[in-house]
Amino acid sequence: MNKRNLYYSLSLFILLGLFSCDSWLDLVPESSITTGSMWKSSSDAKAALTGTFNRFRSAFQQSYLDWGDFRTSFYGNGSGNGAVARGPLWLNQLTPSSRATNWNELYTAINDCNLVLKYTPGISFAIEDEKNHILGSAYYLRAFMYYYIGRIWGDAPILIEGFESDNQEGLFPTRQPVSDVFNQVEQDLIKALEFVKAGTGKAPLEVTREAICMLQTDFYLWQAQVNSKGTDAINKADAAITVVLNSGKDLDTSYEAVFRNDANSELIFSIAFIESENTSSFTSEFLVPLAFISSIYHNNPVQVGGNHFVSINADHKDFLWSTPNDSRASINISDFTQPEDSVYVKWINKYIGTWKSGTRIWDSDIKVYRFAEALLFKAEIEIARNNISGALTYLNRIAKRAYGVDDFYSGTYSQIEIENILVDERLKELATEGKSWFDLIRTGQAATVLKNKGYTENKHRVFPIPGIQMQLNRNLEQNPGYAN
Repeated sequence: MNKRNLYYSLSLFILLGLFSCDSWLDLVPESSITTGSMWKSSSDAKAALTGTFNRFRSAFQQSYLDWGDFRTSFYGNGSGNGAVARGPLWLNQLTPSSRATNWNELYTAINDCNLVLKYTPGISFAIEDEKNHILGSAYYLRAFMYYYIGRIWGDAPILIEGFESDNQEGLFPTRQPVSDVFNQVEQDLIKALEFVKAGTGKAPLEVTREAICMLQTDFYLWQAQVNSKGTDAINKADAAITVVLNSGKDLDTSYEAVFRNDANSELIFSIAFIESENTSSFTSEFLVPLAFISSIYHNNPVQVGGNHFVSINADHKDFLWSTPNDSRASINISDFTQPEDSVYVKWINKYIGTWKSGTRIWDSDIKVYRFAEALLFKAEIEIARNNISGALTYLNRIAKRAYGVDDFYSGTYSQIEIENILVDERLKELATEGKSWFDLIRTGQAATVLKNKGYTENKHRVFPIPGIQMQLNRNLEQNPGYAN
């Protein structure tokens, strides 16, 4: 095992008591790595950042939609029984052992960020901007993950020192107030902007200033709308999104093209999935099994090769298809009735990967931020300022591509009406992109949308703390309403 593999193996086990002391000590001779053997050269730091991105991807490859979409009432079983694991998410019946309640992969990736930030400053680089970009990227990824942790679990441990041994202090931390978690997010994003220079990083798979500003905007809107930070947070969101709007990026003329080309120019930040790495993500859950539909319809029109555990339910499909000529509708959710026997199927059509030699390759990237959301963020900012005409400018750019009509929204709207238009357009534009649950929370609509799904604001807005972590770390306390 070479030294980089040792480094990546080590960080998998050492966090938050995920191992017993006895089992961990058995691994020390095989997996221990010293500062002297790892952090010698710029190539070590670059390799460490690559490993950190891999850990980051691992944390999100199955849970991205569990956390960002499946808590809504919009999803249910496909032809497979996805509800075995996912039902507690979309029925608001989570327990501490449910799917997606475990935060350990996020903290493992955070630990990688911490080690990059600890050791990279002491390494000499021939090109200083390369060093700065590594540091800025680590700050960005750490901010991204703490932003998720704060929104999903609320109070949480804040770990900013890298663990390298099971003998270190602090392996069994307590939860810190969510306000402190969000303060860490803010500080990390400020540091990320200090280090990532304009023009560095290749979108969408590397960290750029535009990606940082998208996360800042997202964060400050959450602070304004959920955490009552008011005008100051709105102004900070506006400053951040202005950088993106002035970056030269724009909408692709085709909504479908955004999801068929992972290098599409509209994309600002994505999580990569590559055929040669033999990875898979939630995308395999959406397409129809080969045996479920006649071969004459395979990929024309029915996208096949998946296990079809998850589909969009009938009511939400009707919503997504509610406006005639919406070019997004058939990309968000397509359907087909087999003529010979009336077998009906519908499938989420955004993440079709690559069909190769009779097999579906799950290489569609997770599109985290794209320019369309920048326009929607700006519209939200203008609505918060009660500038309805300004908001319509940006909403109509989205609507123009969707409906092919100039000034689609041209009436006189009340504050409530324009807020509802914004939510509807976000739900349609960003369907199944890990945004809908957080949008319902941020806009205060979760209780209304989920009123028949057993949703209780005081309990269900956050996830339970994972049961395994409660057992291994007695310093943790459970979120209210969830049994240990």
